[in-house]
Formats: sequence, C-alpha cells, structure tokens
Amino acid sequence: MTSSINDFYDGKNILIFGSTTFPGKVLIEKLLRSCPNINKIYCPIQLITNKSKLNINQHFSPIDIFAEIYTTKLFDRVRYNNIKFQEKIIPFDINLLYSSLDNEIINYENQEILSYKNIQNIIDICFYMANNSIDFIEENLKEMIQTNVINLKHNLSFLKTCTKLKSIVYLSSIYANIDCPYIDECIYPCSIEPDKLFDALDWMDKEMIALATPKLIGTKPNAFSFSHWLAETILSNEQKNLPSMSIIRVSIIGASWKEPYPGWVEKSNGPNEFFVAAGRGYLRSMKGDSNDVLDIIPVDIPVNLSIVAGWQKYSENNNNNITIYNCTSSGLNPFHWQEMSNYFIEYSKRIPYEHAFRRPNLSVTNHSLIHDSYRFFSHLIPAYLADIGLCLIGHKPHIVNIYKNLHRTLIQLESFTIREEIQCSYDNLNSLRQLIIETNNFNDFYFDIRALHWPTYIESYLIGIKRYILNENINCLNHAQKHLNNLRNIRWTFNIIILILLWRIFISKRPTARNLWYFIINFFVAKFVRFFKILSAGNA
Repeated sequence: MTSSINDFYDGKNILIFGSTTFPGKVLIEKLLRSCPNINKIYCPIQLITNKSKLNINQHFSPIDIFAEIYTTKLFDRVRYNNIKFQEKIIPFDINLLYSSLDNEIINYENQEILSYKNIQNIIDICFYMANNSIDFIEENLKEMIQTNVINLKHNLSFLKTCTKLKSIVYLSSIYANIDCPYIDECIYPCSIEPDKLFDALDWMDKEMIALATPKLIGTKPNAFSFSHWLAETILSNEQKNLPSMSIIRVSIIGASWKEPYPGWVEKSNGPNEFFVAAGRGYLRSMKGDSNDVLDIIPVDIPVNLSIVAGWQKYSENNNNNITIYNCTSSGLNPFHWQEMSNYFIEYSKRIPYEHAFRRPNLSVTNHSLIHDSYRFFSHLIPAYLADIGLCLIGHKPHIVNIYKNLHRTLIQLESFTIREEIQCSYDNLNSLRQLIIETNNFNDFYFDIRALHWPTYIESYLIGIKRYILNENINCLNHAQKHLNNLRNIRWTFNIIILILLWRIFISKRPTARNLWYFIINFFVAKFVRFFKILSAGNA
C-alpha cells in the first residue's frame, strides 16, 4: 500500500459527479491544495433548463459556471500556491458521457478535446458527491428518484466502461436507513424492484404520486431517505460490474471545522436557513426534546474521509467489494439541542447579525401546549404586527410569509434535526483511522469527529454565516449591536405597558387587588420619605 496519500494522487485523473455541490467544491479545493501534483479533475455538469427552478446554472456553460466558482474565497489558499490551478479542472456537459464514442467537445479554457472515449480511458478514481442536497419543498418523490437514483444508474453505466477506474467513492446519507434501530456497515436491500418503480412513476401524474408516496416509502420518514435507500440498493446490485467501492453515509453536513477555513459555508447547504432565522430573531421555538441530538458533521470530515477511502480502495485493488463508513457525530461526539441553544444564544448576541427582527432567543420544548403558545405569542403576533406596521408606512408586508415558510420547513426537517442518538457501527471507520495513523500523517486528512470542540465550532459556524452567506463585515459590529439594544428596549417598554394595562384592568375589577396596590404604593412612599429624613438629619 502506498505510504503517502499525497504522493498517491500524483498524476491521477479524477472524475467528480456533483462538483458544484457544497461538499464537491470543498473536495476539489482539498485535492488541489493537499495533492498539488494531481493531473486533472474532470467535472461533469448537469445543466438546468427547467424555468420553474431559478438556478444560476441554466444560462451558463460549464466553463462559465466554474469561472464564477474560481473567484470565491474558497480557492484563495490554492490560488496563493498556484495561480493557474484552474488548468487542472476540466468542466464539461454531462451529456457527453451519454453520447456516442465519436462525439467530442473542446474545452476552450484548457484547449483540451474531450470525448466519451478519452475520458473513459484515463479516469483513475471517481467521487460521487451529487446526491446529498435536501430540498423537500420543491422536490416530490418522482424528482427525488430522478435525481438520486435514475441519474446514478445512468452514470454507473458510463463508469462500467472506464478501463483504468479502480476506486469509486459514493457519498450517501445515514438517513437512508434511519428507520433501523441499529445501522450496521452493510447495505439493507430495498424490497421494491427499482426498474418496476421507475416504470410506474413514469406514467403517474403528481396527484397519483402524492397519494402513493406514503405506501411506497413505508417506514422511511420522507422521499429523501427512501431515494437514498434505493440508490444504495442500485449500487449493491451493480457492484459485480464495478471497481471497488466505498459508501460514506453522512448525517447533516454543516460548515467546515478547519479547512479550507473554520466556518466556511455556502447558502444552499445544511441547516444554514435555520441558523439565519434564529440569529435574526425570527425563530424562537422548536418542537422537540432538548436532550435530543443535533447530528451535524463538518463538511471537511466526509471530504477527507472520501479522499482517504479512495486511496485505500485503489491500493487494496479488490474488485467487486463495497466498504461502508458511517460518518456521524451523535455516536462519537454527541451534541444536544440544549447545549446548542445555550451556545447559540450566547454567540449570536456577541456576534449579532444585521437587520435582526428580534433579539436571538431559541427554546426547544417537547410540550405541544408550550410550543404552540410560543408560536402564537413569539412568532405569529409579532409577525402580524410587523406587517401591519409595514402597510402603514407604505411597504409590502412579508413577515407573515417568512414565518409560514419557516414553520413548513421545520416540520419537514423534524425527522433529521430532532431525534435521539443515531445508533450505528463505526468499525470500518475506526479501522481506516488506525491505518492512516500507521502509514500517514493523520492531521493532513483528519476525520476524527471526537476531537471537535462544539462551542468553538458553533461560534465559527455563526461567524461563517455572517461572512460568507450574509456578506456582513465581522469587524463592524457596532451598528448590529446597537440595533439589538434598541430591540431590547422596545421589548421592555412594550412588556411594561402591557403589564400596567393588565394590572389597571385587574385592580379596577377587584377591590382586594386595589387595596393591595395602594398598600404597596404607600409602603414604598413611606420608606422613601423616611430615607430622606434620616439623610437630612445626618447632614445637620
């Protein structure tokens, strides 16, 4: 087995499906920075043409898409070491992989002629990072199956023809088998035959699919989990025709821990909308047990694990073999919602976001009555009052719509965010970690979540959202802090006015309450007068 992972990737040609996803971009950056002598990274791009989905990719070529990606801060460290790093990245239309052998295109940026045949004959390792985005609002079961299963099957057809390919790394989800009480490092075959399901979904309309979905997914919490379960079944069925394969099952992918920068994050990934909503004071209550586990895994953990797994499988050279790694935090370094809430409130007030709606304050409760009360008094009433205020000053009301979308998203994410510890096996993960310690510098490709310090990570996460998603200056906090102070003063003033009004109504109806009120006033006035008499006598 090659002693150095860095040296192993020298001269290798890499194929990455899902190169424009959050983990895909981080993977490219890590390969270029830690393995600078890598030959080429080929990135097939699925161009979006559906006008109902507002995607910046739909009007640009693959080269244009990556030209924009190159300008981000993500590649600053790579750019510092090699200003021409983009010459190693070859983006192209994924349809080239489904075309005839004679079809070819020219990559004008690198002046390289690409065809099905020459890509087929040069790829050494394939990383499949395309199936880990979560979008429950826009995608139904049919679209999930198309994205996560049918596209996978088409891409596997191409990989079967690659003559030099010796290692495939597939990024899956631990939630594919979340209905199992204990998730072992094996594939749990789907009882539904994939091809028959594809044929059935092909002629069914949206209404029929919506009616059939609960029966089809069975004990799975949603279409996302079911589609990943089906994808793993496809991989198991096709493994005899493919090179050695690693499947990495991740939980919720969050901001980076260390690389490329602490807190590096993108808008379209993970629980970022949740953090933004809570940081700006929109989200005040969540339904769930505060002792449940929030299973977040920093993006650089599965990325490093993928690189190491690709090296291990290639060096092992054992075809028709699948190794599964369960990559979660709950079983190795659990992080409970109560802890997250406490750290979040502390850091979000210390590093406030601009344009906050209310001061950050997040409560997690499993009592339905308390949660519904919070939603009514802390979400809906302020939202309607704010929209009334916007209408009065001539602006378009939008706060109520924000809360409707937020509540819908939270309900859909409950099966992922609010749950007990995920029970699963880590034998393969531990074995690979031990192998790296014995043969390499583990710090170069770390994936040990046990060393993560959660308070520091949450602070970096919130700073990352402020810098990379909200594009706010981390060094200019005075304006945001002043805004939070004004919101606090408004809240106190409002609460005092409401309290006085309620008390006045109460004492006007109850003689006993009125007498008690007069007694308290007289008591404090008497104490005040006595204090000044004593003070005057002392001065005399």
